[in-house]
Amino acid sequence: MKKFFFFLIVCFSFVNIYPQNWEKVDTIFSPSGVIVKSFTAPAFADLDEDGDFDLLLGNLGDRADFYENIGTLQFPKFKMDNSLLDPVYNGTPNNADYPAFVDLDGDSDIDMVIGGYNGILYYENIGTKTAPEFQKVDSFFTEVNPLIGTDARPAFIDIDHDGDYDLFVGVGESLIGPAPTAGITLAFRNNGDANNPIWVQDNSLAANIVDAGLNAYPAFVDLDGDSDFDLLIGRDLQTFIYYKNTGNQSAPVWTRDYTVFAGIESTNYWKDPWFCDLDGDADFDLIYGTDDGDILFYSNIGTVNNPVFQYNPAYFSIKKVSGSSTVSFGDFDKDGDQDLISGSPYDNFQYFRNDGDSTKPNFKKVTTSFSSISAGFRCSPFFTDIDNDNDLDIISGVGTAGKVTAYINNGSSFSTNTTIFSGVQVNYQSVPAIADIDNDGDLDILVGSDDQNDTKFFINDGSNNFSLNTTMFAGISFPGSCRPALADIDNDYDYDLIIGRLFGEITYYENKGNPREPIWQLNDTLFAGIEVKQSAHPGFADLDGDGRLDMVIGEYDGNFTYYKNLFAVVTDVKETNNSVPKNFSLEQNYPNPFNPSTTIEFKVAEPGYVSIKIFDALGREVAALVNEFMQPGNYKTSFNTSSFSQRITSGIYFYRLETPSFTQTKKMILLK
Repeated sequence: MKKFFFFLIVCFSFVNIYPQNWEKVDTIFSPSGVIVKSFTAPAFADLDEDGDFDLLLGNLGDRADFYENIGTLQFPKFKMDNSLLDPVYNGTPNNADYPAFVDLDGDSDIDMVIGGYNGILYYENIGTKTAPEFQKVDSFFTEVNPLIGTDARPAFIDIDHDGDYDLFVGVGESLIGPAPTAGITLAFRNNGDANNPIWVQDNSLAANIVDAGLNAYPAFVDLDGDSDFDLLIGRDLQTFIYYKNTGNQSAPVWTRDYTVFAGIESTNYWKDPWFCDLDGDADFDLIYGTDDGDILFYSNIGTVNNPVFQYNPAYFSIKKVSGSSTVSFGDFDKDGDQDLISGSPYDNFQYFRNDGDSTKPNFKKVTTSFSSISAGFRCSPFFTDIDNDNDLDIISGVGTAGKVTAYINNGSSFSTNTTIFSGVQVNYQSVPAIADIDNDGDLDILVGSDDQNDTKFFINDGSNNFSLNTTMFAGISFPGSCRPALADIDNDYDYDLIIGRLFGEITYYENKGNPREPIWQLNDTLFAGIEVKQSAHPGFADLDGDGRLDMVIGEYDGNFTYYKNLFAVVTDVKETNNSVPKNFSLEQNYPNPFNPSTTIEFKVAEPGYVSIKIFDALGREVAALVNEFMQPGNYKTSFNTSSFSQRITSGIYFYRLETPSFTQTKKMILLK
């Protein structure tokens, strides 16, 4: 049975730059370029006449997604481009469930039809064969829509061989009003012509097609090479129903066949099929969407007349969980790169091992020693070494209870520890974020909650005893469905606060204080334009080895979305020798003038907090190169203007070394 949920959809392109702060790269978690959503319904057509199949992907949201095939006929690769659909939706929700492509006005270009809550809607192509432009025509299905309910899947085929398209409608579970029985297939003969269809219900065309269950999703194709159309019906009962047309081109006779699709998987309870030659070998392949969003591709390895369908995971592979993905990184297998752990709605902890390296991640979903652990509904596991034994333990919110549990890594197994966080509690749906926020050498915990302003911070006394602290995040209004993260995303040596929100947005509080005493300042610009579907859960790690923390966002449908960090200043603080200086000092930078980078050497005479900041001629801070607790020593760092998202102009700049007992400022010149 198809489930109905409340959510908001916001679509992204294949690679986007968000005000030069983040670069969205879909291929990290979806090599094909296709990002899926719940109850996917694929429809393929060559919309730009470049010889390959483009994709319109229906879903349970309020708008479908269009993907241009930027690959080839044999090797498709997809790029999301919703500019084609922007005029269709025009900011107003409309059908998104069941798309189809067909030329209904006889002008030799491809029109678009989408079935769903509003009946069947028709969008005429008023553009060209190579540059389509769709315009809604409200009068097209006025005689059909009152008869089909609010969950109707259209399929078009010239079933009577008279030169125009007839209409079949699979009936699903209507939400309101009178509707036909869910699971049946209705037929409408076109008594008009190829240019002006007139739909008249004629269920003789659907005789012998049985009730498929609670949904019916028809797809027509000639699979036996006898020049008439056979019928495959997807449904919500794990398996397909296949009918051979044992009649003729003008008068179909539907005879059920149990053999052709017997080898197709029967795990997904909901399937919406489409046929096209997606691998370019001159026969029809089967592609179908599923309830959890996965798109499955079965290549026809038989012949045009005797098909044999074999699953090919290389097409539409996507690295996701069944829903409500969460994000935490850590080098669990100790191979030098960042692995990923995620929660999911009903499943155990999900592990994505990074089989790439520290500069090119390649995540593979595998089982491991914690794969049998479940912390309950919509759990949110977090990698951290809570017992300080040099391996990664797991801290997780416990389902809807609002509690937090530790799972201790014992080497080859994990043991549950309910005492460490026994005093940590929020009202509902706990989501932990762990960091040494006060820089005292132990791990503290911020716990997000589904209830507004119920997110709580618990400070560690040094012995893993946690007590509620109401001052560390004083002044911050935490939203409901709060999914927090603590990370130094701007490379200024202190933790910032990033909050994932219910409707997919990200809220950012920059730490303008220091590593021991944070001062939170709301920043509305850094994450502007970044939004996922619903229930955003951000996580951070340097996945490409450039010294900046990149972002991956989990969300309601179980997807992961990767954003490369473009803005953080990359510095390189190195100790130049082991001698202990007697005095603090700040040396003249070299080279000077410089372009684009220069080196700054400095000496630290006693332990303490050290900062080196860059200011322009007006005294405005440009960058914080150093901001951390340092031991005595001789150090050097670099200032590289090319790593900034904003433009750094030529001119005079000042750099200042500041410690609790020493301050010194020097001048340098950037000359471009």
